Amino acid sequence: MILRKKINRLFVLVGLSLLLSSCLKEELPVAKPEPGDAIVRTVEMGEKYKNTVYFDLETNEIIKTIFKTEWDLAFESNGEHITLNTAKGMNVHRSTLEFADLTSEDDLDWVYDVHSGNLDSTAFGDWKSDNFLYVIDAGYDEEGEHQGYFKIKITEYSTENIHFLFGPINDTAPVEFEVEFKTETQFTYFSFIDQEVVDIAPADFEYDIIFTQYTHLFKDPVTPYLVSGVVLNRGFTSAKLFTDKKFEDITLDDALALELSYDLNAIGYEWKGFDLEEGIYTTYPEMNYIIKTSTEIYYKLHFTNFYSEDGIKGYPTFEFQAL
Repeated sequence: MILRKKINRLFVLVGLSLLLSSCLKEELPVAKPEPGDAIVRTVEMGEKYKNTVYFDLETNEIIKTIFKTEWDLAFESNGEHITLNTAKGMNVHRSTLEFADLTSEDDLDWVYDVHSGNLDSTAFGDWKSDNFLYVIDAGYDEEGEHQGYFKIKITEYSTENIHFLFGPINDTAPVEFEVEFKTETQFTYFSFIDQEVVDIAPADFEYDIIFTQYTHLFKDPVTPYLVSGVVLNRGFTSAKLFTDKKFEDITLDDALALELSYDLNAIGYEWKGFDLEEGIYTTYPEMNYIIKTSTEIYYKLHFTNFYSEDGIKGYPTFEFQAL
């Protein structure tokens, strides 16, 4: 009887040992992935920054390049918000007048989308509740030519589409449009010139960053200014400036310790500066950016040049590496 108890205890101890051994194996730390190779790449925005370039870090590919003037309004594809093409310096006036009663841009006050991309701070504001007539300054093309003033009055909307009256500012008889929202992208894009929905952004998961001009609002007083830089894929890519180490010394642990931002301008334009006396741009390679993509991969990135091999500005060169 005593022998049987000893044997039973032996089996229990062996079982517990095997169980603990199994648990310990499961809790062993997973080896960190090896960092990828550093890659140097140049994209062509052009001397006058006419191009908007959608870039994917994982594949090292330009997914799409468009002219910055190809669209004007972006309707969020769930019907919630409306944003401007800030690459053209666009802005909005909100009026309580009727469509036929406002025919001039004189003496109007203007509102801009914030450069962070915060959807609660757009020029259109709470358009569902306000019921304004919106006058839109369509901004400028790459040659500095003004693109005109237009009016929009939203008449009907749902989660699938939006209806609005539209026309140049001096028109009293508007044209009615219906825009059907797309499902593969966060926004559906509308062009004043083409007067139709246009195919602009790639599918949401296909790119990480965008090389483009955008409107930065300097403060005291508020002064809009077109800058050339990099914005994030809204809601899918996050980033943060990191200057504590040299580019080559930054590790995954450094990235994991940071709280990254989803602000569109988290990378922005300040990785370069302009020398007024020399008339040239200088890049600051010590300004490193940590980027996290929608596929949960961390990258480090910095800029090394803003000129092509022929000395033409608007060709940012950057080095990046998966951590």
